[in-house]
Amino acid sequence: MIVVGQPQHLGRKTLLLLLSRRTTVGFILFIISGALAFLIPSLALGIAGITSLGGQINHGTVSTISSGLFSLNILLFLGSIILFLVTLIIGLVQYRNYIFVLDEFSLKMRKGLLSQTEISIPYRQIQDINLVRTFSHRLFGVSRLIMITAGHEDVKEHDETDTVFDPIDADLAEEIRAFLERRIGVQIIEGTNQADSEEKVDERQITQNNA
Repeated sequence: MIVVGQPQHLGRKTLLLLLSRRTTVGFILFIISGALAFLIPSLALGIAGITSLGGQINHGTVSTISSGLFSLNILLFLGSIILFLVTLIIGLVQYRNYIFVLDEFSLKMRKGLLSQTEISIPYRQIQDINLVRTFSHRLFGVSRLIMITAGHEDVKEHDETDTVFDPIDADLAEEIRAFLERRIGVQIIEGTNQADSEEKVDERQITQNNA
């Protein structure tokens, strides 16, 4: 649930997706290491058979090859564990450092791992809001939220850029879009009311001058 002025993250489903992306390589290496542990005897026997050139297989050679393969597999196993833990920590830190705040007049974001970037986008500069959900997004329950903003007040000099939350929890993305659409509407209505009031003041001044 969105709370105005309160720092928020991108959601639990997004966290799980980011961690799964980060730790994929380490997890695959771990699976390969586990499979090799069962295949080492067969691999050692096969390698010994190839090196013997069709002659009699020396059991000492098989034992040596098995020891070498076992040592390599231990290194692979330890490397996969270290890689998994490092990427897991990086993913957690990256998620924790990605914060957004919806206040009364603007959207503020802070993100970055080593060097952090802070962005503030006034609601009046947001031109359009889109939600994109591919098959993979729907599979994990997340969305891609795109906000098209204009960098200049002058319509003739619009410098349109995209601000993207990808991924972000689908329900949270819907709440943000609804919130921003209401805020954009308020901004437009307030501007119109202010213009109308200024016109009424000008009319009163003209009437007084004529009198």
